[in-house]
Amino acid sequence: MSKVDIVVPVYNAGPKLHACIRSILLQSFSDWRLLLVDDGSSDGSDLLCKQYALQDSRIAYVRQSHSGSISARRRGLELSEAPYILYMDADDWADARLLEKLAEAAYADSADIAVCNLYKVMNGSAWPRRSNSSWYFKGHKLYDADEIRSELVPAFLHGHPFPPQLHGKLYKRELLMASGHYASRIRFFGDDLFLNLEMFLKARSVRIIPDVLYFYRAGGATSRYMPHLFHDMVNGFLIQKEVVESHYRHQPHAHYFGIRVMLLNTLRTCLRNLSMGRLPEQDRLLRISEYCAHPAVLECVGDKETAAYFPLRYIRAIQNGDARYLSRLGKRDYQMSLPKKMIMYAIAKISF
Repeated sequence: MSKVDIVVPVYNAGPKLHACIRSILLQSFSDWRLLLVDDGSSDGSDLLCKQYALQDSRIAYVRQSHSGSISARRRGLELSEAPYILYMDADDWADARLLEKLAEAAYADSADIAVCNLYKVMNGSAWPRRSNSSWYFKGHKLYDADEIRSELVPAFLHGHPFPPQLHGKLYKRELLMASGHYASRIRFFGDDLFLNLEMFLKARSVRIIPDVLYFYRAGGATSRYMPHLFHDMVNGFLIQKEVVESHYRHQPHAHYFGIRVMLLNTLRTCLRNLSMGRLPEQDRLLRISEYCAHPAVLECVGDKETAAYFPLRYIRAIQNGDARYLSRLGKRDYQMSLPKKMIMYAIAKISF
């Protein structure tokens, strides 16, 4: 049995998959097993997985019908055997010291979770890139259970810059196996955050190291139309409310404010998302009217402190169900995002 199992869900990753797998093969830490879970790819990614599995006995490959990344990750977890699990996205790659540093940090203290810093990149090269410069990664620190709940978990309730993604973290397998209740209520958007939220609440210790060891490729599915975004936003808000009521009864006000602000910020993302979906105008207006009438949205705009955080015109449009104004706002936000997307696309083409 290896010390670390790496689970990589694969769906139409194409040539990007090479960089991911090669970065694992080049790890300075060699006691690993790689589980490639092909989620019904149709672009030949499954053949690449098979080829690598034939080249190295530490690589295993399994294929399933297309069920989504949540299902693929769970399948990989069920097939794993190592005490610690690392998740990677098929289009990302790792520094050669990733496993060495995270395993060292986790095994030294038997930490439930070990976390490293990461680079966000826009293409297949290491430049341009941006790491997390927040206070969370200013040095090495071992958090105990009380510190996790007071200093780390609130990041998942307020949108603080602690990374909500699964990648760049090493988890105890037993912790992962015992978690997933919150994430099961999410279809796509935020599944990483809510799986992490549950595990950090359960964790007895978390080790954070400042080393930047993971390269996360920005963009991907979240830059495309997401049909379940509003559903996931509302369910995520309800999960966060449950967490506040269960774990932060002594200071609920500040956390309620945080999750309400997160919902109204995400609602604006929902408006932009509708423009990305190219829906007919009447369908878009109907959807927006339904958004404005939802009890979770009404709760948030009805809180005076939360409402004061946003432009008055935005709040009044929601309260009055002004779907036409909100539709125009979503279109404007979408159009303003296009130049950035074009620049990112151009850089990616140059890099490849």
